Amino acid sequence: MSVKVGHFNVKDRRAEKQRSRDVDLARLASKQISAKELRDENGFFSSLDRSKARLLVRRASVALR
Repeated sequence: MSVKVGHFNVKDRRAEKQRSRDVDLARLASKQISAKELRDENGFFSSLDRSKARLLVRRASVALR
């Protein structure tokens, strides 16, 4: 079995990110999307399916004095 090895081209990735930024700015300027919606779209956890998220540990700390 042959495994394909990918490559990462920094120049291409920079261009891709800049195109994405330009599209985002155009959407904001034309009021197709609000700043909050764009933040939610581009946020760190935006690619995760929130319907499948669950709380694994819940800790309550109480300090008595």
